[in-house]
Amino acid sequence: MLHAPHHRTALGLGLGLAAAVTLGLTACTGGSAGSAGPAASSGAAGSSGRPHGFVEGASEAAEPQLRLLVADDTGALALHDLLAGDATDLDAVDAPEHAATDGRFLVTSDTDRTTIVDGGAWTVDHGDHTHYYDATARTVGTLPGGGPVAVASSESTTTVSWPDAGTAVALDRAALGQGEVTATARVAAAVLLPLGDRLVAGDAEQDRVVVLDAQGEPTGVTAACTDPAGGIVTRVGAVVGCADGAVLVTAADTPGEDATPTAEHLEAPADLPRATAFANRTGRPTVAALAGDTGAWLLDTRERTWEHVPTDRPLVAVTAVDDTDEHVVALDADGRMRVLSGTDRTAVTTEPLVPAGSVPALQVDAQRAYLADPDDRVVHEVDFADDARLARSIAVPVRPDVMAEVGR
Repeated sequence: MLHAPHHRTALGLGLGLAAAVTLGLTACTGGSAGSAGPAASSGAAGSSGRPHGFVEGASEAAEPQLRLLVADDTGALALHDLLAGDATDLDAVDAPEHAATDGRFLVTSDTDRTTIVDGGAWTVDHGDHTHYYDATARTVGTLPGGGPVAVASSESTTTVSWPDAGTAVALDRAALGQGEVTATARVAAAVLLPLGDRLVAGDAEQDRVVVLDAQGEPTGVTAACTDPAGGIVTRVGAVVGCADGAVLVTAADTPGEDATPTAEHLEAPADLPRATAFANRTGRPTVAALAGDTGAWLLDTRERTWEHVPTDRPLVAVTAVDDTDEHVVALDADGRMRVLSGTDRTAVTTEPLVPAGSVPALQVDAQRAYLADPDDRVVHEVDFADDARLARSIAVPVRPDVMAEVGR
């Protein structure tokens, strides 16, 4: 979960890197990654003669290559293949205190530095068709800076943000897939998101959202946003949370060097706790957020509408599946998974799956929800569309203090 920044620092305009910084080179086994967000492109074959969808070092599959990356609090790391059912131990990382994922890369951090792990499975949504990729999972490298961390990706760029420190970096995503940590911009911002060939930054010092070019230079597009905190990229655009709602930045209908993105403020209903972190099934237009102890927020970025969903018990995690039945999956303070569906938000609740008061990782794909249970060293797989049925509890090689579902 992201938190509002403790330190409000000025946005580092003009901090684009003159030269890329490359860290932690390893053997070439990955590939460029994709996104279900607005930056997805047609990916047609180019002058190289390579077939459409070709990614060096990866193989293309007929279905999502779903895996669970899990790490314990010492840094022991393992990969569980949800399709084959087998598990693989990976090289250990620094003992993680915080973690985030974009559906391919797992980013962990301690107080001093951040580690990037390639889960080796990812999905590229080109709108009218989808590519599923399989490569070797491995640790890519590290970045200086620790504390709570957030990650977001487009097809060409991955952003890593440290909200409490008010700093962020944009990375070349294709290089990440090839084992290189290559920074293309550094920005002083609480939130940094990719949007096509642009960056969207939450400027806590001046209470605004700023659209930057790929090198971190301002484009002139801004929008008011008091105390920016939390961000996510959807199929529609980039969302930055504000004290009174959110700013949605959308790309121009006609891409090009002179195309100007649009930033619009989406005001949330007043007198309710604000959203500070968003989650959804990767790329989908609707996102969910906690609304303090009152329930959840749903923000439909396509319709530009907020909905407050009250609950009788406080929630500790929530995410939007955004399927035809409008499923929303949450974990309440009693350790029970709650599944809401339909426009009337009909609720189905499981028995307690984790200890009351715990806040383990909760993630969803198109068919299942995954809830880490560190105490029992399992990950619970729940069929949210079948009355929140517990499909199985998956024994994993290490205690899942950190969990990321990759391949989504």
